[in-house]
Amino acid sequence: MSKPLLVVPIADLEQGPKSVEWALGEAWLSRALEGTDAKPVGPGRFEARLTKTGKEVLVQGQAQATVTVPDARTLEPVELGLECEICLMLAPAPTNVGPKRGRQPRKGPEKAGDKPASRGWTQDPELSAEEAGRDTYSGDDVVLDGFVREFLLLELPMVAHKDLPADHAPGIAPPPAPDPEPSGRIDPRLAPLAAIAERLRERKN
Repeated sequence: MSKPLLVVPIADLEQGPKSVEWALGEAWLSRALEGTDAKPVGPGRFEARLTKTGKEVLVQGQAQATVTVPDARTLEPVELGLECEICLMLAPAPTNVGPKRGRQPRKGPEKAGDKPASRGWTQDPELSAEEAGRDTYSGDDVVLDGFVREFLLLELPMVAHKDLPADHAPGIAPPPAPDPEPSGRIDPRLAPLAAIAERLRERKN
């Protein structure tokens, strides 16, 4: 992606937690969805609360976007609302291993815990390493673009279906949907985030 949008200076967190909110424009979402069949419909939104604890930064937030994806049978666009909760614990990246090139593996959750605070995030941000996805930030800024992108991608369905109209070709069954197995495999690099997202959805329900 190009110049990051979701940037919070570490210096802004020294005096206490900071709440932030951004509009995710269609250009940003288009870049985030590159490599998928999803297309943005209007702007999205990301809001979060960042809390610095020692050298680590706790990020609790929510991202929303509306996209279209092709129907598995007809290829007609199906509109979907994506909404995800984001919970991360970020530590400073090591400075003695050279520049960071690409994302580092993230530890997934090992056990269930209390649901993190949602809008407003007024709860005391006590969160164990198992309850938050762990990763790193570099330099004097926390850049969240890559994290938000990954969580949004995890919300995309493996196969989308559009409701058939009542007068759909009587007596003719719709063609079977493609086998979702090949496309249903999650990129191993996203597997830890998928586990975190699934746990957050279970707590929300």
